Amino acid sequence: MCAIAMLKLCARLLIFEAISAFGARHGEGFHALAGGGAEVRIYAPHAQQVSVAASWNSWMPTDHLQSQGDGWWMLRLSAHPTRDYLLRRGAAYKIHIVSEDGEAYWRPDPWSRKQDGETLGNSIVYPDDSFEWSDANWSMPDWQNLVIYELHVGTFCGHEGWSGSATLDMCIPKLDHLTELGVNAVELMPVAEFDGEVGWGYTTAYPFAVEHAYGGPDAFKRFVDACHKAGIAVIMDVVYNHLGPMDLPLWRFDGWFENDLGGIYFYNDERAETPWAHTRPNYGLQHVRSYIRDNALFWLDTMHCDGLRVDGVSFIRLWGGSETNRSSATFNPEGELMLKELTEAAHGLQGKMMIAEDLQGNATLTQQVSMGGLGFDSQWDGGFHWPVFHVLAKAKDKDRRMERLKAAILGGSLQGSLLRRVIYIESHDEAGRQRLPAVVSPGRDDSWVAARLAALGSALVMVSPGIPMLFQGQDFLVENPFSAGTPLDWAMKTTHTGTFSLHKDLIGLRRNLLNTSKGLQGEGVNVTIDEDNKVLMIHRWHVGGPGDDVVAVFNFQRRFLSHQEVDFPFQAEWSLAFNSADARYHNSATVFHQETESSESLRASAGTNMFLHPYSCVIYTRRPPLLI
Repeated sequence: MCAIAMLKLCARLLIFEAISAFGARHGEGFHALAGGGAEVRIYAPHAQQVSVAASWNSWMPTDHLQSQGDGWWMLRLSAHPTRDYLLRRGAAYKIHIVSEDGEAYWRPDPWSRKQDGETLGNSIVYPDDSFEWSDANWSMPDWQNLVIYELHVGTFCGHEGWSGSATLDMCIPKLDHLTELGVNAVELMPVAEFDGEVGWGYTTAYPFAVEHAYGGPDAFKRFVDACHKAGIAVIMDVVYNHLGPMDLPLWRFDGWFENDLGGIYFYNDERAETPWAHTRPNYGLQHVRSYIRDNALFWLDTMHCDGLRVDGVSFIRLWGGSETNRSSATFNPEGELMLKELTEAAHGLQGKMMIAEDLQGNATLTQQVSMGGLGFDSQWDGGFHWPVFHVLAKAKDKDRRMERLKAAILGGSLQGSLLRRVIYIESHDEAGRQRLPAVVSPGRDDSWVAARLAALGSALVMVSPGIPMLFQGQDFLVENPFSAGTPLDWAMKTTHTGTFSLHKDLIGLRRNLLNTSKGLQGEGVNVTIDEDNKVLMIHRWHVGGPGDDVVAVFNFQRRFLSHQEVDFPFQAEWSLAFNSADARYHNSATVFHQETESSESLRASAGTNMFLHPYSCVIYTRRPPLLI
């Protein structure tokens, strides 16, 4: 058997072993046993001695692990009343390593479930089964019914004057807002322990530990449990394209390194470089791939997450190039192998969703591994976001190209099953630079133009094929850039109740809550455009018929169109389900023109004349024929 075939066989056996052990502990490190005592497994192939030091041995590295001959070291601590008491109370500990050249290093546990919050501080014993879950009957909503809300724990539920990060427990009362809005999934920006207490979370240092400033592992479990009770799925953002670089226990873990780089968990050549740090994990090493795979299973199984969003996938399957130009990057087969193992392991669990953030329009990401793909269920679609964002941002209506919008809606290079993409106007990246209202109406963030164009963006997200996603505050027109140190301005929900109601109604249509818009969950899509008048029409359907067919008509001009000819797909009875110009969607802080209403119902066919408000969207649903 050739080396590559042997590697693939070993990978499949390891995945099967991981899947068959669901419910058990994922990963190695220090593991307190239910019956007393503990087991410790550490990978340190260049060490001559590995020990555990903690309060029970007066912080003396006297509990020595035994070499297993393959780079792994192991220790079984027997049950002992005093030590077991300390373990149950969450004893602090560290790993002590003596390297080949005799240097001594104190290291936190790479698999630590809990840290004390200090830089390269102590690990804390934390049993995975220490929480009593109440979500045994929970199941994730059907993916075609998902509406995702991306949020940052540290700012989502803070308040003016609050210093530092908000906590997961503080976020639980805000779930009422999300259920009122109608979303049924949250995507959390990374919550794994990072350096400091305030940040976006993409400098993951301890992948198995919940950020102490957010409340640690118990707070995370309480949050997930509360989400499931409220009917909300939880998707976790994880970072595997680089680690740290600050407060990183894996860095030169056992003292060995080459080229002044990171040692046994990282590439030690030019492949180490990423736009953020020279800390790309070495995906060619089995212990590194196992570490990442076990981390994914930890979040999905132990922590009850419903899915993972894998950050920066192009920086895993490629190396080199720049952050904005991936075309010059070099293919990394080891990274692709890791991603395939990752998705296959995740799919060994029932109903877990794997989302890639790659942004390169690569359809193979969502193809099955057996068909040569990477096995993801969906991926963020930059091919939707960027064209729509740029069209909305044009200063002059004549520059808004409907053809670009049409291509974005139809999926471009991702055509096929368009539910395999996540579509959005704002995410943390865009919001961190400038929020949409400030982009579309510079200097007049709270103008009617900003509100109207932002509404068009949200409407496009909800009626286009794909899994729709909002970013926190988009539902009440937040205009200030997202910052990890600035809490979300919840006062804007009071002054922008119209925008909130608009999003609530759009989400209701997208989820077919009234059984009138099933087509928005289907694969059927047709787009027609009038480039001269800047009008775009989308027809969506699942199987077609009353309660299924949906037609959305957009006016991307700042003027009324009183006799706009629109070609409905066929003659039928249509009911007006949504009009973004409706007075219900006006905000108290915004001045609007006085406007008349569109027809509440019509019998439409090809060549139907319609009245369209400036910068507006109307959505019609097909109803059964009237009985006369």
